[in-house]
Amino acid sequence: MYISKSDILKLNDLVKNLEEFRQKLTEIDYIHNKKVFFDIMKDLRKYLLTIENQNLYKIFLHSKYYKFYKEFFTNINMYYVRSLESLQSISIMTKGIHNFDSFANLIDKDLIKQSFETKGNEIKSLNITSKTKTMVAVWCGSMPETLLYFYENTNIKNIIWVDYNHEAIFMAWEMISWLNLDKITFHQWDGVDYDYKEADIVYIPIFTSPKNRILNRIIETWKDDVQIIVIVPKWLWNLLYEWVWSVNQRLKIAYREDAFTKHIAQEVIKFVKYDF
Repeated sequence: MYISKSDILKLNDLVKNLEEFRQKLTEIDYIHNKKVFFDIMKDLRKYLLTIENQNLYKIFLHSKYYKFYKEFFTNINMYYVRSLESLQSISIMTKGIHNFDSFANLIDKDLIKQSFETKGNEIKSLNITSKTKTMVAVWCGSMPETLLYFYENTNIKNIIWVDYNHEAIFMAWEMISWLNLDKITFHQWDGVDYDYKEADIVYIPIFTSPKNRILNRIIETWKDDVQIIVIVPKWLWNLLYEWVWSVNQRLKIAYREDAFTKHIAQEVIKFVKYDF
């Protein structure tokens, strides 16, 4: 790959900015200073959205810097997302629910609302019929905005929420119970060990990890007509979330589409079973 002097300058500028964010996040006691921590993370996410130079992205991806910043920002972003989900669940459970038109009206945290607004792109990729009985969502945290969206906008009869984290499962269950929703069940389980034999749809959110191992487990236990939706980051958002770096030959991409907004850089990929 040819790298010009201009490319080197842009790479150095990118690394300089990433290092400034890393230093801020390293120095702050983000457990006790949530607001400052949240503000830094919002600024980081906005900054990453501004990097749309494909050549710069490829150079950075193959540079000595990528692995270092990927490990740091992915880990801290997971804490950020988990924290926001918990706050959103608590916020919903402290509201009155007598006069709301949709679940979207209950959501007041920016990141969760932005995620909720992308769900239409994900549903349109699915072939949901009267035979579609069970959806399994993997590693979805304490604020089940995906679950709420599918509950409200589809006729899927049984939605299963899988997460290895006990606190996340308990808080999500409390919120769903408080909203008095039926046809939703929770399983405390690691997605890499779960049995997907009953799933007509498997949904893998953007922050789920390890995506490839979960896909391999689905292949070991799947139904013939299963539809698998994987949300992956685009461009430098893969510093925050895991991408699918390789695809098992038994999977076929049936649909893929960018799901960009001014807040989110992600892609929807639908896999189905490959017919040899």
